[in-house]
Amino acid sequence: MPDVQALRHLLSLWRLFENGQAAPRGFAPWFEVFEHLHALRAWGPEDRIPSETIQYLEEELAAQGDDAVVRVEIELWYAATDAKRRAAKASFERAVAEAEGIIVDQSEIGAIGYIGRLVDLPATEVRRLIDREEVNLAICDDVMMVRPQSTVEFPVAVDALDEALPAPPTNPDPQLPPIAAILDAMPVQNHALLARRLLLDDPDDFDALSIVAERKHGTEMASLILHGDRHLNEEPLPRPIYFRPVLYAPGGGGNERPLRDRLLLDLVYRAVLRMKEGDAEGAATAPSVFIVNLSLGDRNRPFSGPMSPWGRLLDYLSERFGILFMVSAGNVTEPLTVRDFAGLIEFENASAEAREAAILRALAEQQATRTLLSPAEALNAITVGAWHEDGAPPANGAAVFSPFATEPGPNITSALGLGHRKVVKPDLFMPGGRELARVVSNGGNGVSLRPVPPGRLYGLRCASPDAGGDLAREGYSSGTSAATALATRAAHRIFDALSDPDNGNLLEDVDPSFYGVIVKALLVHRAGWGGIGDLLDQTWQPQGQGTHVVRRDGIARLLGYGRPAVQEAMECATNRATMVGYGEIPAGEQAALYRIPLPPSLERVREPRALTVSLAWFSPVNIRHQAYRRAKLEIAPENPETRFGVKRVPGQPSDKAVPRGSLFHVRYSGERAVAFVDGNTLALRVFCREQGGALDQSIRYGLAVTVEAGEAIRVYEEVRQALGIRPRA
Repeated sequence: MPDVQALRHLLSLWRLFENGQAAPRGFAPWFEVFEHLHALRAWGPEDRIPSETIQYLEEELAAQGDDAVVRVEIELWYAATDAKRRAAKASFERAVAEAEGIIVDQSEIGAIGYIGRLVDLPATEVRRLIDREEVNLAICDDVMMVRPQSTVEFPVAVDALDEALPAPPTNPDPQLPPIAAILDAMPVQNHALLARRLLLDDPDDFDALSIVAERKHGTEMASLILHGDRHLNEEPLPRPIYFRPVLYAPGGGGNERPLRDRLLLDLVYRAVLRMKEGDAEGAATAPSVFIVNLSLGDRNRPFSGPMSPWGRLLDYLSERFGILFMVSAGNVTEPLTVRDFAGLIEFENASAEAREAAILRALAEQQATRTLLSPAEALNAITVGAWHEDGAPPANGAAVFSPFATEPGPNITSALGLGHRKVVKPDLFMPGGRELARVVSNGGNGVSLRPVPPGRLYGLRCASPDAGGDLAREGYSSGTSAATALATRAAHRIFDALSDPDNGNLLEDVDPSFYGVIVKALLVHRAGWGGIGDLLDQTWQPQGQGTHVVRRDGIARLLGYGRPAVQEAMECATNRATMVGYGEIPAGEQAALYRIPLPPSLERVREPRALTVSLAWFSPVNIRHQAYRRAKLEIAPENPETRFGVKRVPGQPSDKAVPRGSLFHVRYSGERAVAFVDGNTLALRVFCREQGGALDQSIRYGLAVTVEAGEAIRVYEEVRQALGIRPRA
């Protein structure tokens, strides 16, 4: 970080540039940088109180009147020493007192460089902030950012389904400890689909605060994780789920929300510590959990580039405890403007394919305003978008339509990536309901698509609260929250398949600290863009030589790594063999070497074949380094084109994008006839390199590799024999 003297020198250079003077000797490169800037200034009131905060303050004053007390969330700079932090906090407290404000809640988490305060401010001070007057809070150098209070709000209205489905007769095995947790709104814990399946831990007594008839979101998420989309008649999970409420249902039709007097980030932090380590009340409440569902997004904090405190928290906790956080990308409910059509008549007369292409172009054009909701940008988490898919029977709705002509894609409300430093986000997509839209005229500026709530038209069937006390009521859920719940369920099912004693319990000798990264690798392992990705790769701009990175970065904003075929990750087939590995690797030039057996039937024959490689890890982070990520892992097959006859598939994130995150997923295919070498094996090397500063620890990783071919090739049997694995009885 530059010191004060360096900043002053930089500002003096900027003033010379603004005045049209020549660059001093040796500083011409700075002037080249300045050509691309609109302004250069020291961090000040305009940055501490951004325009979205001003808008929030204005709305609060308008709603509350002259006697308004407006609550804001303030983050302080995290100084390098205890003495400087104490001084900064004291200075801030004086500024709040002089503003006649009140500090309602506070949190300090040193591991992520976070000092947060929840503050009530009187209307007079709020007006000064809106006018950007140089009042103490605005000019306090210890203040980094003033924002609206972090909040998550879910509507509680639901259309119940009339036809009943029987609840599964089996209950989870009480002897099996939970491996998955839900942090969400208080559920209807005695619902027929949830009773005896949840381990509820409610130290904040959200149960007493929540109206049962409006406990919608947590009830839906728990049901979807336990049972999936009930229209598909899947088996329930065999283990109970640990449930920690962090939101409540106030009643009166009000949205489910966090406690008004608590910092939600701090509540989540303490919930995870209580679960994994314990707190003043006792020992760890669920130490066996390594999958955490967080179908929450801060609607007051859309991702804008820098990593949010929320994101830093999840990255820290995932690396510290080996937790795989499943996080919803967020839903963008504002209408989507489609400018390719002059009006409604032209839109209605267009073919379904033309409408789909125009809608996808509109999403690309408006990506800057349809971004992820924090903490969806978290580096180590799996961020989940909503795919246009569900098991509901087709239903006709007046004046509504599906955006997709043939193959499904992401719902138009599903928030777009990329993540921090252009990391591929969302990571993957799961069914989020076959979302429908209503088209309205946009006053000569094209048409607008307005998403239609699921009602009884579409959605994922799940448990629902009922005003009359019916504990078997079900309804439809949709969106990225529901998709994330299904991703959590998929992760759980992958673990169940790996640890199934009837199939040899492949995890019997594996340290539990590896569970998260193994499941993470397998969860994305069978993901792909599918037909919609191929279409976009051929039609989206830019086209031409050397443009694939920019084009596929744009597609990855929309599709991530794609929709995974989860069942394929859980089982092999006659023509497909999946191998799973794990290990630890230090930073440096030494690589971990794996030799993948190749099916002899594919040697020297022209036959379609494919190779898929997925590598996952939880990287430690350096919050004071621009790179942020400290561990960069990559996996490289050795000359796959000449050794196995395959090359990189075009319809996937680019070779520049894949290495940016904590998930490395690449697909290869081909049909070239080649001679096998190295004992009919293909070498794969896993590398680990320092990136965001020194790395003084080994990194745990999980690895999945699949070899497949045409249906006539007995890939599984040949790979099994090469590995010396005996058939199971």
